[in-house]
Amino acid sequence: MTSRERILAACSHSTPDRVPMDFGGTCMSQCYPEFLAKMRRILGYPLPPDRDADGCWVDEKIQRYLGVDLRFVPYAPPTAVLKEIDQPAYQEALLAKAREKKHSEDIKTTAVSHNFPLAEKSYEEIKAIKPSLPSEPQHMDWMIKTAKEYRSAGYATTYWVSGGFFEKGCYARGYDQFAMDLLCEQDIVRALFDIWLEEKMHQVETTVKPLAPYIDIFCFGDDFGLQTGPFMSPEIFQELISPYFKTHYGAVKAAAPESLLFHHSCGSVYKLLDGIIEMGVDILNPIQPNATGMEPEMLKDKGRGKLCFHGGIDLQHLLPFGTPDEVKAEVERRKRILGDGGGYICAPAHSLPEDVPVENILAMFGK
Repeated sequence: MTSRERILAACSHSTPDRVPMDFGGTCMSQCYPEFLAKMRRILGYPLPPDRDADGCWVDEKIQRYLGVDLRFVPYAPPTAVLKEIDQPAYQEALLAKAREKKHSEDIKTTAVSHNFPLAEKSYEEIKAIKPSLPSEPQHMDWMIKTAKEYRSAGYATTYWVSGGFFEKGCYARGYDQFAMDLLCEQDIVRALFDIWLEEKMHQVETTVKPLAPYIDIFCFGDDFGLQTGPFMSPEIFQELISPYFKTHYGAVKAAAPESLLFHHSCGSVYKLLDGIIEMGVDILNPIQPNATGMEPEMLKDKGRGKLCFHGGIDLQHLLPFGTPDEVKAEVERRKRILGDGGGYICAPAHSLPEDVPVENILAMFGK
């Protein structure tokens, strides 16, 4: 099987020749630049000419060495690429990086947001807000070219489109306020979601539809879970949140009928799995293994033939603190349980921070 055939088989709940593997093939399975630099040093690989030293796009040579089956198509070219294809955009990217570096240096402790722009707005004020319709991404030709090259080499392609509704409400109103809105001010919740749904439906036209012939998996995200359970009850989820996703994801599938739909949600979402399946999700990430109710046997029982699971290799304890032998044993256990009859893409349970030993990632891939 080619890598693309292997991914498509697993996602269609057929048994591939082996469980497909991912590292850097989605926006949610990348790593910090510091980790990539360590991996390059250990493997003896130089920085590729099309990658940035401070970037998260995993090197093609590293992915081939590990046997990764997915390939991520970035939603913006690295500055190393912009320098060759768009000098004005390259200069602006350099300025943006300088501003970002200055901002990072100014932060001495953990940054906590206290700016919730819609926290004090009334229902009438929110209803008056006009949607901000996104335009087509820049450098679409480069993204299509990149996706075509990956496809021709036998890899499945992914593209990150956008976040969802719940987290956006938390960022706009504040987590505490939005949690109260879900219970006591549901008209405000629906008014906000109506605005954002219009924006997302427009994005389907400007982004998903033109990329559909070249992308195997369109990726979205919205964190529904805490470590111990969902942010909201299954009843609130079904009543207020999942209907908007059904409409949005239905439009994505109509625009890209040959593509799969990937949803990212950290935390414990076992109690929401029925609703997530009804939303039209094909692939659920990151399967945070130490969260309540996220045991592989329970997930497989609930999702067999309905959901493909992506991720599942613990980033809270195992990958940063375990031994290579412990990593190998857990990877094999997860592949055996979740990969039974297809339906699993093995990957770290989120993007890697710099404190993960490179040796543990090599062990995960049998190196």
